[in-house]
Amino acid sequence: MNSDAKLLPLAKVADKEFLVDIENREFRDFDNSKNVIKMHSPIGRQIIRDMQGTGWNNMGISTGRHKDLVV
Repeated sequence: MNSDAKLLPLAKVADKEFLVDIENREFRDFDNSKNVIKMHSPIGRQIIRDMQGTGWNNMGISTGRHKDLVV
């Protein structure tokens, strides 16, 4: 596992799961790591509103963003 790996809370909003990276103020789509939403963006603010009153019962491991990934 790489050194950027973190254990993050997993939030479910409208049947979509997001890793909640509070430190970087991002939501990361659990199923698509390339889909990163900034918390202060209009979509990020809507996700925060939709999360109000929910609990974080699950956690997930994030390996961070993969930049310039070569296959």
